[in-house]
Amino acid sequence: MVFPRTLLRGSRVKIDFLPKIITFDAYNTLYATTLPVFEQYCIIGEKYGIKQDPKKLTDAFPPIFKKLRETHPNYGKYTGISAREWWSILIHEVFNPIQVPEAMVNDILKRFDGTQAYRVFQDALEFLDLVKKGRPDIVVAIISNTDPLVYELLKNLKLDEYFEDNIYLSYDTDLFKPGSDFFDHVLEQIVKKNPNLCTDLGGVQELKKHCWHIGDEVINDMEGSEKAGWNGVLIDRTDKYSYISNIVNGGKRNESQLSIDKVNANHEKILEYSLANNHMIQLSDHSHVVSNLNVLREFLFGK
Repeated sequence: MVFPRTLLRGSRVKIDFLPKIITFDAYNTLYATTLPVFEQYCIIGEKYGIKQDPKKLTDAFPPIFKKLRETHPNYGKYTGISAREWWSILIHEVFNPIQVPEAMVNDILKRFDGTQAYRVFQDALEFLDLVKKGRPDIVVAIISNTDPLVYELLKNLKLDEYFEDNIYLSYDTDLFKPGSDFFDHVLEQIVKKNPNLCTDLGGVQELKKHCWHIGDEVINDMEGSEKAGWNGVLIDRTDKYSYISNIVNGGKRNESQLSIDKVNANHEKILEYSLANNHMIQLSDHSHVVSNLNVLREFLFGK
């Protein structure tokens, strides 16, 4: 078989390894910000008489984010500060030299606890509903390089009920995507809770072929899971990696661009673009690119 190749929606494609486990990245995969992060920061700032250009904050963000991760790795876990304190430092730094009051910082953090700041993608809900109601034999989980504040967010977005105790964070495990050890750890934990998964297929190595991971970053999600022996799916809702528009030369995105991706999302615009472009690209036997989860749902389940 020649790769890469485009898979047409509705076409019948034989899938050798149907999923037994499906894991998701969280942010920008299952949900996104209602407005770009720093537009929301500035909305709060105006209530305190602080006016700032969101673009200036966005431009300042990548080096600040990089330095903070180096100074206080894993959201401060190893340096004696909480994740909330970590984000407080970041807020102060991006507004610098403007001195922002602690009440404003707290209001920003409170906003980013739930539905004011974030919205779940409708295709993600439909995908999760189908699996939960129609395929209860499939285990779903979250694998994310993030901090424990996400637990409260998932609860407020009503996503926690889909994943129960199968939420695996870099903060808790001290493991990080794209490392194969993170994916191996998650599989080990899921098998402990569901030993029949291994016995039915004859062992962990065979089970890996039936593990699918979905995320919005090439290296952390698609390539990381594929190297771990899983099937990796890149969900690229806006074709930021250009695989969909340039199937041969896609995949390039530098660290600064990835940082901007984290703060520049607009849920409504992303979803509209995503649902208007129903594409699926197969890059190898175990790696795919999709523009939305409806396409992947039809590919895996035929509906």
